[in-house]
Amino acid sequence: MAVTGAAMSALLVAPAVAASSGNDPMCSPGRTKLTWTGKAKPWVVTHRKVLENYTGGTATKTFSAEKVREITASVTATAGSKVSGKIVLASLEGSIGLELKAEGKRTKKTAESISYKVSKNGTYVFFAGTRKAGGYYTQWRCDRGTKWIKTGRYGKAQSWTTAVEGGLRCGTKPPKGSLAEVVRKTYC
Repeated sequence: MAVTGAAMSALLVAPAVAASSGNDPMCSPGRTKLTWTGKAKPWVVTHRKVLENYTGGTATKTFSAEKVREITASVTATAGSKVSGKIVLASLEGSIGLELKAEGKRTKKTAESISYKVSKNGTYVFFAGTRKAGGYYTQWRCDRGTKWIKTGRYGKAQSWTTAVEGGLRCGTKPPKGSLAEVVRKTYC
């Protein structure tokens, strides 16, 4: 039974490795797939408000964090080609490992209302943001079950993930790779 499991694993792994080169010997005639290049998923700040507190005591306030950037989920294709935006974004989602918003969705246009209570003197940045995901795709078609052939259809896709909100006191060191780290480098 262990040999069968190992053999099955080898069969499942081999096509995935070969697929990246465009020559998967086990493709099904007529089947299509997308390959991706230039993939990225950087953090993007969509709303922010900078606050300085030097009252010497605790301050409590509600304010609006203004929109600084908007992201729209979109798919573009070469002239004359038709590739489903839903399929493209689903492929990108699987390729980068993030849950993405559907085509046509956009990040919040209005200001974010934030209530805060700070007790230390210093500069604070309150923010909202998300990961902007994108890349360039090429479509392939399986030819007679022997090899993958480029269809001539290609394009670009971008989307975004669930929003993240937070606050940061400048001078603190947030976790590496976090949205707060981007905020510190950009606004502190």
